[in-house]
Amino acid sequence: MTQILIATVILVACVIIGVPIAHAMGLTAITFILMMNPGNLTAIPLRMFAGVNSFTLMALPLFMLAAEIMVRTGISSKLFDFVRIGRIGKARGGLAYVNVIASVIFGSISGAALSDVAGLGKVELDSMEEDGYPRDFACAITAASSIESPLIPPSNIAILYAGTMSLSVGAVLYAGVIPGLILAGTQMLYIALNARRLNLPAHEKQYTKKERRLIRRDGLIALGMPLIILIGITAGWFTPTEAAAVAVLYSLIVGKFVFKKLHFGDITDALWNAAKTTGNLFMIIGFSNVFGWGLGTEQIPQKLAAFMTSLTDNKYVILLIVNVILLIVGMWMETASAVLLFAPVLAPIVYAVNVPPIQFAVIVIVNLTIGLITPPVGVVLYAVADVAHAKLENVVKASMPLILLALVTLLLMTLFPALTMAIPQLLGFA
Repeated sequence: MTQILIATVILVACVIIGVPIAHAMGLTAITFILMMNPGNLTAIPLRMFAGVNSFTLMALPLFMLAAEIMVRTGISSKLFDFVRIGRIGKARGGLAYVNVIASVIFGSISGAALSDVAGLGKVELDSMEEDGYPRDFACAITAASSIESPLIPPSNIAILYAGTMSLSVGAVLYAGVIPGLILAGTQMLYIALNARRLNLPAHEKQYTKKERRLIRRDGLIALGMPLIILIGITAGWFTPTEAAAVAVLYSLIVGKFVFKKLHFGDITDALWNAAKTTGNLFMIIGFSNVFGWGLGTEQIPQKLAAFMTSLTDNKYVILLIVNVILLIVGMWMETASAVLLFAPVLAPIVYAVNVPPIQFAVIVIVNLTIGLITPPVGVVLYAVADVAHAKLENVVKASMPLILLALVTLLLMTLFPALTMAIPQLLGFA
């Protein structure tokens, strides 16, 4: 166990001093193998290849490419307007409700919290500031609503988790729907209860019939991609990887021939950004597989599970400890990296006390996404504060009630497995 502690210290130190996650994980994996069995170094290339040699993981670069293309067509502003013209957009605090709902919808396209902030953040913040919302409140809602994105299918993180842990992609995707909607519901309840206290304005912009018709058309077209993907996967028409290819084709057709905002330069930029992100992610996957294999050969996860269950066999106490660990990890590490590193280690511990693998998948994802908006290192808070040119400490203060509501959602998921298992079981995925 001394070796794993040394490896953990190396990893944490590398992350703190700013070493790229892929390099930090590679250094940690190699160091651990050197300490345990130097003869296993020759297996590193094979284990790295085995980590990325997955049909399921092929979906990730395609979904990333589809999201990049859709963002370049101005889809974020179209979705925001689509929600804004509804009745709820006219209520007191209407744009705050729209912010939450738009993030739920956009999350089905982007699949990641930071992508939500990048694609929708400026549109949301500028619109709310123009209508007279307090800047800190607007930042807090924008940050908090972004964490629904990894839960609403199709989610890149859910696909990554399913591929890493050999679970049904459909089950993990649909398991996040109810928790994602509960998160959005608690945020909208917070807005409703505080609209008068914070003197939130009503949106007063008027739209002509023609404007409404065009906004509805564009919004429904944008919604077509996630609907085609989910219906196709559910009906068995295509696999998640094939669905990702369909998403790319749909985004190209819509961007070029419907919205007519997609040019050759946009496509090359989208390909380059998707390639960079995929290359970095697959390096992390490869090295994390090496590290996980090294831990497995020494039976570290089994030893940790035995140690935890020797302290207590109470499922909820163990889940509480695991939740705290994941929340702390989520504050410091990028979500995909944390999934790859910690899910294989922690899963045997919770499986030993009969926690369903699908439930634990969503618990991991929710913990890590809450970490994105949790100080002192919540990267989404930094991103939103930077976009809005707001003071970070003020954004953190305004976000605290929403973070507490997210923790309540996490508690409900932990105590009631049906919240995550109901839809996958109904659809026959679990």
